Order: sequence, then C-alpha cells, then structure tokens
Amino acid sequence: MNQIDTILADKQFLPEDGLVIFGEARSGSTWLMELLGHIPGSIINWEPLHEERGVVPVSLNWGDRPYIPIEDKHAEYVDCIMDMLSLRKYSEWTIGKNSIEDLVSGKMVLTKFVRANLLLPWMCQHVKFKHKPVLLVRHPIDTSLSQLRAFGSGVNDYGEIPSGINNARFTNHRKMMQEAQNDLEYKITLWCINNMPVLENPSLRDWVEVVFYEDLIIDPRKQLRSILGRIIPYEHISEVMSHIPLRAPSETNLQGRLENSPIKQLYKNIDVIDYSQKERIQNIFDHFGLKLYNAFGPFRLCSKSL
Repeated sequence: MNQIDTILADKQFLPEDGLVIFGEARSGSTWLMELLGHIPGSIINWEPLHEERGVVPVSLNWGDRPYIPIEDKHAEYVDCIMDMLSLRKYSEWTIGKNSIEDLVSGKMVLTKFVRANLLLPWMCQHVKFKHKPVLLVRHPIDTSLSQLRAFGSGVNDYGEIPSGINNARFTNHRKMMQEAQNDLEYKITLWCINNMPVLENPSLRDWVEVVFYEDLIIDPRKQLRSILGRIIPYEHISEVMSHIPLRAPSETNLQGRLENSPIKQLYKNIDVIDYSQKERIQNIFDHFGLKLYNAFGPFRLCSKSL
C-alpha cells in the first residue's frame, strides 16, 4: 500500500457525502469545479469515467457516454460508482489535481463528470446524496463549438454507432446523425441524443440543482452562494467566497482569459454562425423537441420545463 492508498483508506469517505458536478465536455464544468474547489477540505475527483485514464473496468464496456436505466440493479455497476465516489478506486489522473497536503486535509470529495449526464437518474437512485448534485447546462451551440475548437471532430462517419452498453439511442437516431452537413451539426445532434432524455425527465429538479452557464457567467457570486448554502454553514459562506476568483478563466480555457463583458462572452460563439446554419441547427432542435434554447440567441427561452 503506497502513501496515497494509506491516506485515502484512512479517510473512509462515503459516496453520499460528496458533491458531484455533472455537465457536458466544454460546458464550463471545470471552471465551476475550480470555483467550488475553494471549499475547505475539498478533494477533487477528476473525470473518473475517462475511458483510458479513469477507473471503470474495461470489462463493464461503459464506453464514453454510458447510459444505465434507472431500474437497473447490476451489482457490479453499483459497486463501481460507489468505489468511484468514495475514492476507494482512483488513478493518478483522477486525483492528479490534488497535492498530498490536499489529500491529508481533505474532508469532502468533489467529483466532476463530463461523461455521466445519462447516468444521473440511475446514480441518484442508488446514491442518497446529502448534497444535491449540480447539473451545469450550457447552450448546445456554445458547447459544441467549444468542443470542436478543443478536440476537433475525430469522426469520419457521422453514422458510426459508438461502442458501449445500452447504446440503442444512437441506432434510433442514426438517420439524424447521418444527415448532419458538417461537424457542428453532428456535435449538436450528439448533444441532443445524450442530454434530452435527462433534461426532459420530470424528476430532474428532485435529483439535482440545475445551474445554467449563462447565469454563472453573468452573476457567479449569486450562483455560488446558492450552491454553497447547501454545503457549508451560512456563517462560513462569506469567508469562502472571499477566496474565490470569480472572473478567473478555467485552466481549460483555450485563450487563457474571459471576455471583459459577460454578455459578449455569451454571444461570441453564436455570432460567428450565419443565419442559414442557425436555421439548420434549429431544425435539429425541433426534431429532438428542445425548447430550452433556440439557435438564434445565447439565452434559454424557458427553464420551467426542467
């Protein structure tokens, strides 16, 4: 047993005691994690679902965006999540953002996922979280453009079905995937496939606190105080907030800076797309029944349905 094994074994973290952030890749989840990482005693559990660097056994075949139905009771699936959230299983990748001092002083596991949105209902069914998890939602155009800038496309065949368990959603929407005219439309189609089942679930607000990226950009103080109010005693919130750099960019921000104006930050991706492209994207939104956003502006239209 090495030093880190010993430290974490002594902690005996419980899965339900941690705080979990759900979000899409390039949705702002790293930024939110960095902000919440200023909660005293936080240990960051970084992307444990990563296929190569995470902690999911290859034999489970979860793939890159796993989906498990809420009624599924496979013991090995439950054990995997419990071990993951409690840091009984970790890798150099998943705990790499912590110093030894962070691990020694740690009191709460802060887990950040960009691959777990479809696991959210099932996970909340099996883990009775003391702190409501956070689901960060960002406009799909904004998210998809940011993904393409960061990672490129990586796909030659838009109709290719990703590997992994319970992937019938891709087969069901394969025609829509194949009809994408460019990488952006393909990414937005995938966003809808991987997020609409959760966003449409009437129990969503019972499971998680939904935070919208545009609200976080415009008034991060208000959003963070709301989250912190459910985690730490009220009298400690101001002290924690005083240490949080609210306008510092995330370490994954490609430019290394934020726009001076939050509104300009929100419009910068939408404004680069021409009207005909926006119309085609709106057709994708209509196909999937997305009413939360449209293709012509960066702000949500209505969140009452969530």
